[in-house]
Amino acid sequence: MNIYLSHISAWLFWIWWSKMNAIPLGLFHSGKCFARDRMPSFSLPTVSIIKNAAGSKREVRQILNANGQSVRQLLVRAGIGTGADGCLYVCVPYVKGRRCSEKNIHFHQVSCALPRRSFVKVAEGLYVASPELTFVQMASVLEEGALCACGMELTGGYPLDAEFRPDGEVVYVRAPVTSQTLLAAYADRYQGRGGANKARRVTRHLCDKSASVKETELALLALLPRHYGGLGAKEALLNEVVTLSPEAATIARQKKVVCDLKFKDSNVVVEYDGATHGDAEARTTDSRRRDALRAEGYDVATLTNAQLQSPTEFQAIIVPASRKAGKRTRYLSECDMPRHRALRSQIARYHARGF
Repeated sequence: MNIYLSHISAWLFWIWWSKMNAIPLGLFHSGKCFARDRMPSFSLPTVSIIKNAAGSKREVRQILNANGQSVRQLLVRAGIGTGADGCLYVCVPYVKGRRCSEKNIHFHQVSCALPRRSFVKVAEGLYVASPELTFVQMASVLEEGALCACGMELTGGYPLDAEFRPDGEVVYVRAPVTSQTLLAAYADRYQGRGGANKARRVTRHLCDKSASVKETELALLALLPRHYGGLGAKEALLNEVVTLSPEAATIARQKKVVCDLKFKDSNVVVEYDGATHGDAEARTTDSRRRDALRAEGYDVATLTNAQLQSPTEFQAIIVPASRKAGKRTRYLSECDMPRHRALRSQIARYHARGF
């Protein structure tokens, strides 16, 4: 008998998995972390058919308590509630008349054929909805702006919590568990309802390689179309590596630098100057990087957290930058502001785990 974790339980699992499988920052910047053999849906055993699923609270409890409670202990480590105060979200085959929920357990009935690699086997008796299926499932839970933030987190490399940081001088970040390409391909193949259309729409606007909550906010507020509440700025790449000329490398004191946000097919860059860059050494490094980029002919705009939080100041930086990059971009009108503020609220609620 098997448990098939879904929805919020699966989302919690992959957030934890990304921390447990942290990667060096250099590997993240290189983009090699997005190779398919590093993605859980390709590197771990998978199935697309739900077989012998635990369909009652009693059966779920049997699996949780089997083999010395190994499955229960794994879920507890992942922050997934299995006790009186927690709730499990699991998938089961559709059966007419089946109860959809019992105390502390939500059963999501699946009646459609699922694409390949829909569930990942992570332990004996425990399967988890793949990151791609999890994203589609979360579309029924989250508003569009929050779903965008969810996708950016799953495809990003956020900083590690202190308890997960390995010793040593090498900086590690959370491992991406999927990519924009994989999310879009899966959503296109998914035949069910429950948010699938929303997931398909959203995947078109996601970017890989967000390195923080603030970079996700910056990217979504700047790049999402206006009907989502964004500025509709030109497409951009996050944490793009630029190889410097010898002269610029002398300024930066390194051969390569990483741009926070670089508009595609242009030399226009937006650098986020956040609270983590408050010490003198970090400010000096940031200044050298910007000077090196300017020496290479890049147009560099700097965005502080205060400017990011102000719709007026945010536009004053992003709109001219997008225009320089080659896209006609308008400032938001008074009619646009309610959607823009709603988008900000949705992103903030997601990052505050307010769902």
